[in-house]
Amino acid sequence: MHPVAWLSWVLLVMVLALVTTNPYYLATLLLCVLLVAALAPWSSTGLGTLRLLLLAGAGIGVFSIGVAAINGASGEHVLFDIPGPRFPDWFGGLRLGGPVTAEALVGASLRALAIFCVFLGFAVFNGAVSPVRLLRLAPASLFHASLVVTVGLTLLPSIVSDTRRIREMQLIRGSRGRLRDLAGLVVPAVLGGLDRSLRLAEAMEARGYAAAPPPPAKARIAAMMSLPVLLMGAWFWFYGEGLEWLGVVFAAAGGLLVVLWAWAAQGERVTTRLYEDPIPLAQAMVAAATTSLAVLLPFLRSAEVLALSYNPFAGLPAPDFGALPAMLVLLAAWPVAFLAFGDGARAPSQERLVTGVEEALW
Repeated sequence: MHPVAWLSWVLLVMVLALVTTNPYYLATLLLCVLLVAALAPWSSTGLGTLRLLLLAGAGIGVFSIGVAAINGASGEHVLFDIPGPRFPDWFGGLRLGGPVTAEALVGASLRALAIFCVFLGFAVFNGAVSPVRLLRLAPASLFHASLVVTVGLTLLPSIVSDTRRIREMQLIRGSRGRLRDLAGLVVPAVLGGLDRSLRLAEAMEARGYAAAPPPPAKARIAAMMSLPVLLMGAWFWFYGEGLEWLGVVFAAAGGLLVVLWAWAAQGERVTTRLYEDPIPLAQAMVAAATTSLAVLLPFLRSAEVLALSYNPFAGLPAPDFGALPAMLVLLAAWPVAFLAFGDGARAPSQERLVTGVEEALW
């Protein structure tokens, strides 16, 4: 699949996970992402980071449940009590310990499930998309910054590879994998990754990387005005009662300013490519529809057009399940159609070429 299609898919997964609190729909979304992960073309680097990302997502989810249990929350179904100090009312309702309710644990579990879906979707995207192909999507005005971000994203896979090699050497030397050996495993891996990053930064600085004249004045003015306009749009949308339409207007104006900045900053730069990597028409149409749906989902949820939410604190009712929201969540599995039938696969010569470029760069 083309990187643009993968970007639209991971955007849809993240938006669905953030706007959905119904456990049925979150479980459906998780199954869709797992199905895509089973069919995705994983690279060796992506497989190395998959376990780490999944452990990070599971760890954040467990931490969320633990915070909900310790901090306490309102609810009618009290499961047990945790002893803790009592704080005065002027602390703003802060509580450590006390009664732990089923509503609090269910709400924390739903947040943990949503976080895990986001981490899994990003892991699939990170493992299936080559950094070189992703970098080619950057416009000329953002190429240098995109290259720096792409190189920075390779720090985590390199640390994972170093950790695996150091672990193998420790096992050969008779290490038993105790907790006290953790520092000897993590510290060299992190220092090795940072050392590679510093060497790369020194080489780029010595070669005058990104040395170019400053952008024109209209690009600087557009960049300076875009953030305040977007913040005004967010303020009117969330806090302006009856003025939500102004939030939409300011958001559109901020988006136009960002586009104007990108166009003006590009200037006379010419981007050359060794070979073209066009997106197939079918994937382009699906990616456009997916991106549009991801943009509209927050507005549909706020307008209560789609019943994707569930409130466990309203007496812990049984979640609703509708056919239309379920079909909407099932759209997150659309890459299966392209992955199963191999639509849009690259030629072997291009694959070998990209692999050689990756080996030369990384």
